[in-house]
Amino acid sequence: MNLAALIGMKIRKFRNEKGFTLEELSFKSGLNAAHLGQIERGLRNPTIDTLERICSALEINFLDLINNCEDIPVKSTDPDNIRRKIDAQLSSMTLDEQKDILRIIRIFRRRSNDEDKND
Repeated sequence: MNLAALIGMKIRKFRNEKGFTLEELSFKSGLNAAHLGQIERGLRNPTIDTLERICSALEINFLDLINNCEDIPVKSTDPDNIRRKIDAQLSSMTLDEQKDILRIIRIFRRRSNDEDKND
């Protein structure tokens, strides 16, 4: 399963737990309901801004949404290919979005280091 699909499933889970319809989440987040449906089905890759709006509307922490996403297998083991894909994604982002990605990376690295220390 890819990352977009996993995040979409988690958004749907949180939305259902809150008892929101797609339309209600659309209203609360200011996002189009059809777009949200595509995100929930893993058909769209949401931006950090979009995820932030969804989290705010659902009254959840961003980390709650992305927690356990590191378990997703990477399709390619070629490090150069992975770096090119990361560079391509970063090049289309704003500076603020890139800063958010850097924060996420640091969180994952800290968590990984903490888990290694506990083993």
